[in-house]
Amino acid sequence: MKVDSIISKVKSAIQSGAGANLSIGSPSPIGDVSIVPVARVSFMFGGGGGKSPQSKKKKEAPCNESEDPGQSGQNEGAGGGGSVKTDPVGIFLIKDEKAKFYPIVSVREIITMFSIVSFLLLKIYKLKRKR
Repeated sequence: MKVDSIISKVKSAIQSGAGANLSIGSPSPIGDVSIVPVARVSFMFGGGGGKSPQSKKKKEAPCNESEDPGQSGQNEGAGGGGSVKTDPVGIFLIKDEKAKFYPIVSVREIITMFSIVSFLLLKIYKLKRKR
């Protein structure tokens, strides 16, 4: 299969499935409240291919099979891969025709903020100590 046809198939699959339905979930009613999950969706794809001339072997083994007439004297290769990643962002809480967004804070964000605040406090302490 040619690389161009693979890429076009992947592209059409993404276009047909992509949209708000991937990022915003369907409402889940709980009593008089509806909860709508919200996520960040990331797509990552890559691929490549190439050709190179066949290398000459030092010792050619006798071959009983006839050489493939379609062989062009080149080595060919192609490959690809991809991933889809979904990270929760928050939820919408809908009650009495009013919506409110509640963000989800991850552990990584908490550690990053703690590191930044600690670094700034250390710098302020060092500046005060010099005076």
